Amino acid sequence: MKTLEARVQRLEDERDILGVLYTYGHAIDYNYEQEFLDCWTEDARLVYCALDQTHQGREAIARAFREHTHAPEAYHKHFLAEPRIRIDGDRATVESMYARLDRFADGPKVRSFGRYVDVLVRCADGRWRFKERLAQRETQHAQGAA
Repeated sequence: MKTLEARVQRLEDERDILGVLYTYGHAIDYNYEQEFLDCWTEDARLVYCALDQTHQGREAIARAFREHTHAPEAYHKHFLAEPRIRIDGDRATVESMYARLDRFADGPKVRSFGRYVDVLVRCADGRWRFKERLAQRETQHAQGAA
C-alpha cells in the first residue's frame, strides 16, 4: 500500500495538472498571454491536427496564441470534460474531451468538439507544464462565427 505522503502527492499532482488544463481555456478565451505561455515548457509542441499545424517551442506557441481570437473581439469558450490523468513520476499523460462554444448570428452554438491528448512534465520549479498537446478536432460547425 502506498504511504499517506505518496497518496497526498498524487492528489496534489492531479490537482496541479487540472489547473494547467483549465488555465489553457481561460487564457486563450480572455487573452491572458503570460498565463497561457507559463503552461508550456520551452521546447513544447502544440499540434492542431485538423489544421495540419504544428507549433514547436514556446516562441512558436506564443505566435499561435497571438493569431488566435480572444475576447472582447471574439467571444468563445473552451470547455474541457472528463480528463483521464495518468502520472508516472514527473511525467503525465492526459486524454480529455473538449468543446468550443461560439457566438453565431442566430445565437450560441458548439463550433467544434474533439479531444486533447497531452503530455505534461514536472519542471525544475515544481510546476507541471505541457510538453505536448495534440488538439484532435472531430467535427466543426460549417457556418462561420459572428
